[in-house]
Amino acid sequence: MIGHFRHLIQIDTSNPPGNEIEAARYIEGVLCQEGIECQVLEPFPGRGSVIGRIRGNGSARPLLLMAHLDVVPADTEKWQHPPFGAELVENYIWGRGALDCKNTVALWLQAMLAVKRSGMVPSRDLIFMASADEEAGGKAGLGWIVENAYHLIDAEAALNEGGGIGIKLLGKTFFAHQNAEKGNLWLRITAQGETGHGSVPRAKNAVVLLMDGLRRLMQHKTSPRMTSTTRAMIEAIAASQPFYASWLLQLLKNPRLASKLLPVAIRDETLAGLVSALLHNTVSPTVLAAGNKVNVIPSEASAEVDIRILPGEEAEQYLAEVKSVLGPDITVEVLDLKSASESPVDHPLVGSMTRAIRQLRPTSSVIPMMLPAVTDGAYLRRRGMAVYGFTPLLPDEHIGLIHGNDERISLGSLRFGLEVGLRAILDFVR
Repeated sequence: MIGHFRHLIQIDTSNPPGNEIEAARYIEGVLCQEGIECQVLEPFPGRGSVIGRIRGNGSARPLLLMAHLDVVPADTEKWQHPPFGAELVENYIWGRGALDCKNTVALWLQAMLAVKRSGMVPSRDLIFMASADEEAGGKAGLGWIVENAYHLIDAEAALNEGGGIGIKLLGKTFFAHQNAEKGNLWLRITAQGETGHGSVPRAKNAVVLLMDGLRRLMQHKTSPRMTSTTRAMIEAIAASQPFYASWLLQLLKNPRLASKLLPVAIRDETLAGLVSALLHNTVSPTVLAAGNKVNVIPSEASAEVDIRILPGEEAEQYLAEVKSVLGPDITVEVLDLKSASESPVDHPLVGSMTRAIRQLRPTSSVIPMMLPAVTDGAYLRRRGMAVYGFTPLLPDEHIGLIHGNDERISLGSLRFGLEVGLRAILDFVR
């Protein structure tokens, strides 16, 4: 597994441009050598995805093991070790994609090899998919597959990235399976104004109009709301605690109480922000563009805005609300729109994940969680597939390095992920 993992990191699949085809061909070669049926899909030049299948006896619908091949770009000069070197240093493998998510690709690849080599005939087909373009919305990867070749991946349930993380909290260790994720609403908002010399201010300065619109948008607060997943997460944590602590945690199921109590209870600013994001729609301006010379008032100013929407709320409805807040002087272009998605917290696959964790960590609890971001699992939930983020990691893993400099993963987490992941798969497909 480590050999395949390091080789995959060494293939630069930074998106843009992606160029995942080399990684897809590498995996195709590994699967075919083991006698596993597989194929590479390349709907656009260089944008490769690979799908493999182990046939079961057909008594149950398939299980899909999914991950993505592309990674976000890396600023090489700011890394201690080369981002595409996959160097093993002090029991850590360093590289872009080590945590997001070539570790998941290697995990599911090794699981496929283990099942094939065992000679077992599972109760259901086991499908492997490593897709392109997830980091840019998935349109050249899973989005295309769902529209054009869904029959190749159609399954009852799927295991994906975005969960399985070990969390130490209130004296206990929890492992969270991700069964819900917020929706994407990425916008480019643009203000038009009067151009002219910078020495003569204009009443309709595009930059000022844009700033005013952004301020209105940031000040527009939505009411806190508790989703079924967040409620189930709180209940699971409460069940692990003594009576008094459990009673206090149950109070957090009231979203208005939670919104007020959590900033006081959680002193860590990053963690408090994460918890707040589980209760609210969020807005983050991320890209600004206006003008090219200090003494020229530009005719146009724009911003790109990252909005994430809770399950139970339609992205189109919230878009109409955003347009109303921005007003008629600002135009809105939708860059990406995905509704939030949620899978059942009581699916049989959840039981398989829970049993797998408890076999290795008997005192740990398994809880559901909502990802405040989006994965390409959203494409499949819209088709009725139950999708769960579950790439097990030890609690002390540096998950804050995802998309950051010096991304790396410990050998201990790779071993733990394989042990737990394979047990969960075998439990579900036997």
